[in-house]
Amino acid sequence: MIICFKKYLLSILFILIIVPVSHSKVVVFDRVTTVQTPINIRVQTRDRFFSAGGRTVDIYLDNTFLKKILTGGDGYGYLKYTPREQGFKKITARSYTDSASGQILVMNENEKAIIIETEGAFKDAVLSVEIRESSQKAVTSLSENYKIIYLSRFLGKTLIGSWLEKQNFPKSVILSWRGPKTLENLKKNGVQLHAIIGSAVVISAVKEQIEKRFSFEKTKYGKTVKDWDEIVELLLKSPPSRSNADKSFDQGE
Repeated sequence: MIICFKKYLLSILFILIIVPVSHSKVVVFDRVTTVQTPINIRVQTRDRFFSAGGRTVDIYLDNTFLKKILTGGDGYGYLKYTPREQGFKKITARSYTDSASGQILVMNENEKAIIIETEGAFKDAVLSVEIRESSQKAVTSLSENYKIIYLSRFLGKTLIGSWLEKQNFPKSVILSWRGPKTLENLKKNGVQLHAIIGSAVVISAVKEQIEKRFSFEKTKYGKTVKDWDEIVELLLKSPPSRSNADKSFDQGE
């Protein structure tokens, strides 16, 4: 009951501070892959909150037309794409008079990513200007050495994206949490996962998939940290010996 109330309160706080968002009839899902690793561009057509299939959608890559597709009965449509160079690729989907955009983050195989579960990592930043500024500064610092991948459990890409943009966080893709499978798909696409920052629930779910796990909540499946400065220090300083690192994370210190 307490957990559900916290989730509800967090959602309300986010919604209150974010500018109103229109309900688009087209959705483009963010993706992450590596150079020369194919993925499916995924879009969805809706009738407000519900899926609406059988609609034609024009797909554009960085404003260059790629192909016209037809969404299925479940409202989803797919287009295979193989990126040839690293960077962010803008995907735009247009269906009749509606349009929406998303991003594909294309990484080199030798680059490493840090996953940030937004509801778990930024929940205190909603209420505190000091924590918000500290977290923004920390993520910006981390983005100079790693690729940042945001993860949303409840609120979705539109709301989270609006808040991140408003608070001047580094721009990047926002993936929907689908359990451990989310990280499995990233690894299948060749993405090297260096660390994850989030709630105790998410940390526990991915304990077998990623070694460096940080949370502001008490957890035995990762390292509980007191603030963002501690995370930056741990991730940007020279890494400790393998045995000490494993012991620290296994004990959830």
